[in-house]
Amino acid sequence: MLSRGELAGAFRGLLRIARFETDGFRYFDSTLDGFWKSFWAAALTLPIWALLQAEQMGAAHPASPVRYALLQSISYAVGWLAYPLLMVRISVFLDRQQHYFRYLVAYNWFQLVEAAAWLPLLLLIGNHAPPDLIALVWLSTHAALFAYGWFIARHGLEVEGITAAALVIIDFLLGLLIDGITQSMF
Repeated sequence: MLSRGELAGAFRGLLRIARFETDGFRYFDSTLDGFWKSFWAAALTLPIWALLQAEQMGAAHPASPVRYALLQSISYAVGWLAYPLLMVRISVFLDRQQHYFRYLVAYNWFQLVEAAAWLPLLLLIGNHAPPDLIALVWLSTHAALFAYGWFIARHGLEVEGITAAALVIIDFLLGLLIDGITQSMF
């Protein structure tokens, strides 16, 4: 179970990382136990994810809402596990396995910030904002999240900037692959 102190530490770390401060990593529990506890972020982001899925389901009008919800739920779980599993091999390849937990713990907790970052877009779509404004917010959100992903990879794994950028792209493409496979099942 996650203690209040551990949650408070994670939030302090997130605040530091949100300001691009490298000392934010010290607030996370970068042990195996801290790694597993960082998956509590999946439970904390679940309500925001559910709102996004409800919005998408309303737009998609699936023939079977139950099937849609089930497939999206499986996709959510796979999405939380796929990148950390892939990073096991990548961190060995990069000879950064000693930094794996520090990176992935911060990465997992940062998913809370990512989920919250999508709320303005959800509100704009829900209120039928102009498509150009939606596109601008979508691009700006992606740019900011890519920058943070780069920062977390760069300093969490202690890799070069180009390697950190490649990791962000791999994470993004993996997400697209999971989404594409899920969408093909409807």
